[in-house]
Formats: sequence, structure tokens, C-alpha cells
Amino acid sequence: MKRFVLAALAAALFVVAAPMLAFAADGAAPETVAQSISETTKVTWAWGATVSQAGQAIAWLLASVAMVMLRKLPANIVAIFGNARVELLLNNAIGYGLNAVQGAVKDKTLTVEVGNEVLAKALQYAVDNAPGWLQSWAGGPEGLAKKIWARLNLGEGASDAALPAAVSSVSAG
Repeated sequence: MKRFVLAALAAALFVVAAPMLAFAADGAAPETVAQSISETTKVTWAWGATVSQAGQAIAWLLASVAMVMLRKLPANIVAIFGNARVELLLNNAIGYGLNAVQGAVKDKTLTVEVGNEVLAKALQYAVDNAPGWLQSWAGGPEGLAKKIWARLNLGEGASDAALPAAVSSVSAG
């Protein structure tokens, strides 16, 4: 909580100091907020500009607080987001593998040879298109290969003995 308060104070200081720094850098005269327009001391005030600037400052401060709060998400929520990214990667990789191999059709049983080729193409796609942290999250190429293999619709003669060969055939993306 103490860090949150310090971050909020720093953000507020920035919001207050930024216009002053911009004025100093411009070298121009500041906008007149209130001015006398006659000898009878009638004063006008540009309240619209003030409200607009205050609204922008509040919006910026709220966005900063939201970003700080997102950094403090519980580990379970972060894991859900990470797993969702892995699932998206696997779906895209399998779709690519099925489209890249002749004779492979979605939702149809794959022969051993076609299944192994789909696995190799899908795994290469996943390694080429996933950032390093996501590959690590999924267990590296070995973990990705196992996850892809589990999602393929393979025939009776299929065996996970093809996994090491598929992993060793993958070139670093």
C-alpha cells in the first residue's frame, strides 16, 4: 500500500509539474486564466479550459493507477492469461500444420505418417511464431510437441515415439 501511495504522489507531482515545465521550455507567456476587462473590476474566467485540463489530469492519474494495479494481479489470474495465450498458439499451430500437409483434413483421423508430418509442421510454426517466454511457459519445444500431439486426431498405429524426432527436427525460430 505504501508503494501505491508513493506512486500516486509521484504521478500527481508529474501532473502538476508537467505544464510548468512545458511553459518553461516554450518561453511563451502563460494563458491568462482571469483578466480584468474594465475599470469596474469585472473578471472573466476560462473555466472550460480549466475543467478540461483537470479532466485530462484525472484521466491520466486513473490510467496510471490501473496500470499499477494490473502489475499486482494474483498469480492465478496471470496463469489464466498465459494458458490462454498457449491455447491460442496451439490452435493456430495445428491449423497451420493441417493446412501445410497434403492429405491432412481437420476432424478426420490422420494416418501415422501424415500425423507425424502435421506434428512437425505445427511444432515448427509454434516455435517460429511464439515469443521465448511463451515457449518457456508451454514447456519448450518438448512441451509444445506433447500438447500438439494430444490435440491431433490420430489413427490406431500412432505412438508418441515420434515426439523426439519432431522436436529434434525443429529449427530455432
